[in-house]
Amino acid sequence: MTRVPTYATYMNLLNQSLSTKSQLNLYSYQATTGLKAPTYAGYGSQAGTIVSLESSISMTESYLENNKNLKIEMDAMNTAMETVTDAVNDLKSMMNSFSGMDLKKITPDYTGGEIKFTDNNDVYSNETITIDGVQYTFTDNNNGDNIDISNLTDAEGNPLNPGDEGYADAVMQALYDKVHAKNPDIIFNEDGALQMPLYTINGTSSVLNANGVETGEPHEMNSEQFQELKQLQQFAFTTMQLLADALNTQVNGKYVFGGGNNTEAPVSFPFSSLEEFQAYYDGINISYPSTPNANLANRFVDAEDTGKLTFTPTGDNTMTISAENAGGFFKDTLTANSETTGNLTFNKDKNSVRASEYGAFFAYKAGDTLVMEGTNNGLDGVYTVKSVSEDGKTIVFEDNQLSDKMVTDTATVDFAAGDDPVKFSSSFSIGSVVDLSGFTDKNLPTTVQVTGISDDGRTLTVTANRIPETQTEVEASSRWSLSTQSYYSGGNFTSERRISSDRTITLDVTGNNSAFEKLFRALGQMAQGNIVDTRNPAEEVDGLIDSEKTYDLLEEVSTLINDAVYNNGNTNGELNSNLYTIITKLSNNSVVLNNNDEALTLVQNNMQTSVDSMKTVDKTEATVKALEALNTLQASYSVMQSMMSVSLLNYLK
Repeated sequence: MTRVPTYATYMNLLNQSLSTKSQLNLYSYQATTGLKAPTYAGYGSQAGTIVSLESSISMTESYLENNKNLKIEMDAMNTAMETVTDAVNDLKSMMNSFSGMDLKKITPDYTGGEIKFTDNNDVYSNETITIDGVQYTFTDNNNGDNIDISNLTDAEGNPLNPGDEGYADAVMQALYDKVHAKNPDIIFNEDGALQMPLYTINGTSSVLNANGVETGEPHEMNSEQFQELKQLQQFAFTTMQLLADALNTQVNGKYVFGGGNNTEAPVSFPFSSLEEFQAYYDGINISYPSTPNANLANRFVDAEDTGKLTFTPTGDNTMTISAENAGGFFKDTLTANSETTGNLTFNKDKNSVRASEYGAFFAYKAGDTLVMEGTNNGLDGVYTVKSVSEDGKTIVFEDNQLSDKMVTDTATVDFAAGDDPVKFSSSFSIGSVVDLSGFTDKNLPTTVQVTGISDDGRTLTVTANRIPETQTEVEASSRWSLSTQSYYSGGNFTSERRISSDRTITLDVTGNNSAFEKLFRALGQMAQGNIVDTRNPAEEVDGLIDSEKTYDLLEEVSTLINDAVYNNGNTNGELNSNLYTIITKLSNNSVVLNNNDEALTLVQNNMQTSVDSMKTVDKTEATVKALEALNTLQASYSVMQSMMSVSLLNYLK
């Protein structure tokens, strides 16, 4: 039986039904998901825009996620700095309270600033007295710093001999006449004693042990002063521990003050108690480093550098350490030639050396011990760097060290003329504390402090709390070494963290920044032992006893702490030279980060809104369209079924 509808009619009806079914599927998907299409192809010409916006949203989300971790780090750094600042401010308050006392009255001064001779016998000949660092000898001539007591007379000009009445007063007058020219502050008191307000000891004063020599009573701290000083030192030590802990702040497994080297604690503070700290830094033989370079010194030498070592005692607490090898305590740091430095110009008036190449001396900093060799103009020797210019071309030396050697206003080394290279070397910084390792069987000290170095680099002059009684030689061996260790073992890396596609934050706060170094140095000097010098100048003392030591130290420490907290912009080229700068920098970075994240969030929301407007539909409307499509499809199927069921027979009926 042949049906009436043709094949073409059937296919046309089928295609219309499939199209309606496709619309039904699309509207059903839209009603369920709220999206216009399941694939980007369904968005037509808007597909490219959508893909671009979604890529930007993903990148923004990545920045925001990374910035969350950065914010945690910066919040931790800010908290650490707030803790340090609070502790330092508390310490400053304690120091202000302590400095309100008469500090010159709490320092033991065994002369009391006075001395009086009462024995008329000859107890003075060949005895010495050291005043303000100058040692005078009572003898039979007036040469140099000798005091002639061989031709004494009374007020009427009559000769006085030992045993005569008034002989002791005449010896005192001779002392006055000799010393007053150098020290005009020395006067006679009403009771006939010499008043010497600048009386200091720097060496033996044997006359103080002679019969009939009276000195003033030593000043002593009362219990209140003693307790306040002890509390001040304990708080200084505790603040050092807190500072070390703050700089060792760790976030997400990273030390945030490590300067790029963030897997190991950047600050080492190995002392657990004030007593342990003061046993190491006794304040007399080993003082806490008073210069930045000594405080941050890292240097190591062993037998390969020095060969055999010879330890030679030179005083009660001083000795020399001599190396067998020439330049054993030197380390080559720069070979000056036409490429590295260009021509060198030495200037007598400026006490400086200048290179013609930019950045030639960037490796050096103030306080470094620098050695020049090969200048061929009499300027070879050991120098201390006072400053380095910002362009790295010029070094200025301390205390006219260069000027005193120069015989002309300028001297030059012209490498273009074929001169041999000039070697610049470094050595242990003056004031650096050196640990001696591996010498335990030689009765040598474990720690020494460098006070000088010879021009040939073979000999260190040091102080120590224990020195050998006789010269001691130590053969070269791999078992021993000499080293200095900075409190800081982190890096100096300055990084830029990208917080958006067009903005970065600079992170350059590290544990060895100038502000922290100053704080460690100030706190260490305050916490060290013997800031009140209790030695008796009547005994054999080789060293300086200063009745104003505590006062001067407190002034120095106070100035250093104030400089570390806020130095009014006097940075001297130092990076992060005070806490104010550091806190301001961290706070500004936090503000920039917060503002940046707010902007990123706003942009992200705007982009998401745009994407949503292109990708989404009204679900209610989509549901209505789906129902319409369903009804249309059902009608289409019904019509198609009816038409396809019509035959010629049915038609004829």
